[in-house]
Amino acid sequence: MTTVFPRPRRRSDRGFSLLEAIAALTIFGLAILVATGFLDVQMSAARRYEARADLVRAAETVLESVRGGVRPITAGDVDLGDEFQPLSAITVRTTIGVTPRPVPGLYEVRVEARAMVRSEEMVVSITTQVWRP
Repeated sequence: MTTVFPRPRRRSDRGFSLLEAIAALTIFGLAILVATGFLDVQMSAARRYEARADLVRAAETVLESVRGGVRPITAGDVDLGDEFQPLSAITVRTTIGVTPRPVPGLYEVRVEARAMVRSEEMVVSITTQVWRP
């Protein structure tokens, strides 16, 4: 009868040690933390970009209604009502500033759109000239 002895284990056959496993998990955890921080920054930048695009659209909406004669050329706050729905979750406030130019019937119209985005006030301003004889 032959006796089978288990072959001796070599160092390369043993697998991971506890220290190696802890080191790998620590590195993996740090990588996850860095990735979530990066994603948070990217999401915040995307929200700001979307809010800025909404402010530009709101200012353009008001300006086009003044150019088209729908709104009178008078300074003050503008309520957009149902004319404009922002794509982002912000509340847009728009104002019109009017400055008469030296030529009769020519006005400089400045439209400002404002909103609070993550405790930061964003302002978009568009200035143009409008002719009303």
